[in-house]
Amino acid sequence: MRVLRSTLIVLVLLMLVGLVTAQQTTPAVPGEWVAFPVTATPGPDDPRLAICTAPTLDGFVPYVVRPGDRLADLLTGTPTITVTQLAALNCIDDPGALPVGSVIWLPENSNLPIEADDEPEAETESTEEPQADAEATELPAADEADSTEASISRFEASEETVQNQGNVTFEWQATGTEAYFYQCPPDEDDVCDRPSTAAPAPLSGEITLGNFKYAGPQRFRLEVVGESDEDTVTRHVTIEVTCSQEWLGAVTGYEACPQDPARVLFAAWQPFEGGVMIWFSDTEEIWVLTNEDQRVQVFPDTYNEGEPDPQFEAPENRFTPVRGFGRVWQALDGPDGPLGWALYDETGYDAARQPAGSRSYTTYIQGPGETVYAVTLIPQIDVRLWTQVDS
Repeated sequence: MRVLRSTLIVLVLLMLVGLVTAQQTTPAVPGEWVAFPVTATPGPDDPRLAICTAPTLDGFVPYVVRPGDRLADLLTGTPTITVTQLAALNCIDDPGALPVGSVIWLPENSNLPIEADDEPEAETESTEEPQADAEATELPAADEADSTEASISRFEASEETVQNQGNVTFEWQATGTEAYFYQCPPDEDDVCDRPSTAAPAPLSGEITLGNFKYAGPQRFRLEVVGESDEDTVTRHVTIEVTCSQEWLGAVTGYEACPQDPARVLFAAWQPFEGGVMIWFSDTEEIWVLTNEDQRVQVFPDTYNEGEPDPQFEAPENRFTPVRGFGRVWQALDGPDGPLGWALYDETGYDAARQPAGSRSYTTYIQGPGETVYAVTLIPQIDVRLWTQVDS
């Protein structure tokens, strides 16, 4: 009896060991993956929408700015709104310098450009020339001169090239009855008339300008008048202004300089059949840019080290994303979703991010190499659009 009981105990123990061993050696089923809840984050409401209301106005439609666009041209056929008003409604810093790739909202009956094979050449926004936004120093008193005949003995600038945030001083010596200092169009062939707002300047003096808004050649004129209107002489000085900060993207129209430098940060990037994914180290967010609808979705990166990756076997020359990308990809229906299969493994790189203006809804994002994305986000009205631009 004791032998039988011992034999039964041994058999039961062997069966238990066999069950445990079988559980430990059971292979994973391909495609089986734990479904983690992953949802797009709406982001905070944008306070600019209370002032820059074009995206919410009835009868306004979105439009992606292209090289060569001008607000005046885009408003053709809409006499009830001015260029200045449209710029204010869209949070555009400068009506004469539109960020390429940004999304703006135009009246539905405006003259939207027809798609063409060749891009038009960039033009300036208006006939008014860009002026340096700077404070002038107090000019010294004019020297007394025996002659009232108009002449200019000296007119020069302290710098030939200056960064837009720097200063340049203009000095001159002249004889006559009145002198005027003002800016002209950069092209010497363009007409340059004295502005009606130009104030008389001393016949001998100096003025310092700085904080230039635009890059490129800047031409300035000294005009001296003698006893008669016919007795007038002029002289020009042209300086070259360069931007202290560079754009990640580009502007069309005047070559406006960015107010803020691009912020450098580490990111990860992975291309897919239907778009790309970008992970940002500073926010720990994953941005999904899909090609078909040009939409952007933003997800929190909730991946923890050691958690399982999607176990789908990718076809030849395709890849299954892993880690945080894999989690979001799985939530978007994996290979059957809008992204499809990955084209390459994810790669880390030094990215950069820069607003397209101090008030713009659009942000430029540096991708790998020369790739730059323009992303327009207004969370509370579900505007999440992107396009790729040439830097």
